[in-house]
Amino acid sequence: MSTVRQEEFLNLPFQEKLEFLYGLPARQKRDLILSSPDAERLVRSFAPETLFYTLKEIGMADAGDLLSMAIPEQVRWLFDLDCWQKDQPDLERMREWVEAIAEGGRKRLADGLMGADLELVSLLLRQYIRVHRLDAPQDVPDAPSDRFVQFDEHYLIESIRYDTIHQFLLEFLEEAFERDYNYFAALMEEIYWGVEAELQEQAYQFRSARLADHGFPDYYEAQALFSYIDPQKFLELRSEYVPPLRDAAEGNGLTPPEMAPVLSTAENSLFNMALTAGFAAQGQRQLRSEMAIVSNQVLVARSVDFGDPEGVRVAVEMTHNYLNLGLETLAAGDLTSAIEHLRATHLQLLFRLGVSLTVDLRKRAAALMSKLGLSSERPREVLYLDSPYREALAGFLQRRPQFYGGLDHDGSATMREFRSIRDLHLSYAVLEQLDAIPGLFNSLVGLDIASARFRANIAGHEIRLSQILLTMFVRQYLDGRLVFEPLEAARLREIRRAVMTPSRPAQLASQFDESVRLVLESRLDPALRARSQPFVTSCLNMLEEDLGEIDSRHEIDPRFIRSLLIRR
Repeated sequence: MSTVRQEEFLNLPFQEKLEFLYGLPARQKRDLILSSPDAERLVRSFAPETLFYTLKEIGMADAGDLLSMAIPEQVRWLFDLDCWQKDQPDLERMREWVEAIAEGGRKRLADGLMGADLELVSLLLRQYIRVHRLDAPQDVPDAPSDRFVQFDEHYLIESIRYDTIHQFLLEFLEEAFERDYNYFAALMEEIYWGVEAELQEQAYQFRSARLADHGFPDYYEAQALFSYIDPQKFLELRSEYVPPLRDAAEGNGLTPPEMAPVLSTAENSLFNMALTAGFAAQGQRQLRSEMAIVSNQVLVARSVDFGDPEGVRVAVEMTHNYLNLGLETLAAGDLTSAIEHLRATHLQLLFRLGVSLTVDLRKRAAALMSKLGLSSERPREVLYLDSPYREALAGFLQRRPQFYGGLDHDGSATMREFRSIRDLHLSYAVLEQLDAIPGLFNSLVGLDIASARFRANIAGHEIRLSQILLTMFVRQYLDGRLVFEPLEAARLREIRRAVMTPSRPAQLASQFDESVRLVLESRLDPALRARSQPFVTSCLNMLEEDLGEIDSRHEIDPRFIRSLLIRR
């Protein structure tokens, strides 16, 4: 953090300080807050989710300074978001928070725990103390006195577990006793009489109600976010909704956007550009807050642990990607149009549009698999398809369709979310190429690659369609016969000299290219030829890459030739 940046921050009005902090890395955000005279007010103005994810990114070991400034409601939210595994409290994580809060002293710890649900605090304390009622003498054990502490004439507190937070909890009990005896007595009675299963259920119900109020629906309700809508009828559907209010009056002006950050890796996305260029500060806050609500639904729908920073990051990134995909489709990539659509569209509806676009792609891929005589349940078993076709098809057919990075020249060979309309265009282009392949082979040599007979013949062999096609082209060029017949290993030097230029790295000879062109023109109608050309070109590129560096002056080992079928 530069001095100029810190000075710039310190000179801002309070509301603008909140805006300035938005989207900064957590540690930089912390340093700026701690440098400000109104640090406590800044922390207490954060939405609970903002504080939670900031603290998680910083790490519990370094979170104490910010945590000591939080109000009890925010602390209760930390427990809500991080201290549960589905419907069961995660008391180990609660211990970590207690230890971090205790750095601010026993008063801060008491503020936080007394603001939490009594049932949850009781469940934690039950692991550390046993309560005995002094009005029941038979209940008072005979044990060493150093295990007991007594604050009044009604309850005797026995320590049963000792670790790093044991002393903090005793100090909390003493503070609670001095501050609010009714609370202290209720806590003692809950620990003494409470049934653990009932305490868990009650605490879970309180938490669920709060999560629902903050845009965290239950699991089944959250699934609606991924329900399909017909992209062709989207504008008609949108017209049935009351338009969202953008750039409306600020309210109290203190609540910053919740968690959904603008991803640094997607700064140039159309969604982010429209958000920045088309809306004043309040409109941006509203959209980011609305994006946070959608992200919360994604977290619930995908059963993401709120306390898993990487899982949350992936969910927020998914939210952005589907929103951007939907917006790019509506606006056809135009920024002015994107701003208008963003102004008129609820983000939940925009998210569903993005999802539905990928669902349409999956349906198209499934139809192609059926055309090939294959099951869409096992796309990776289509071994005769070349890379990247096989991997791309497998990604399209996932329950939540994925984009194969190998389709993008700058991408890695991994699956990822669809991010833009370009990803969809590349994907549909792949499906168009695959759709033309059965007609290509049938027109060339009457080979039905969708038949069970074809699959049976190549079963157990590492044979790909590119090898079949290239072998036929080479056989036609050398022997004048367009047949699916493996080439002789002894002819590899002849093949290399015939189909490649003599230079190194060599290229396909123009005569060979012309031979391929004539075969395609004579056997395929113009429409099929045009649809097949990308696949044919990709196969020819494989052949050129395979043979380009081979020296034909020496014998060629057939084991190193991958683009042709060689008879061993």
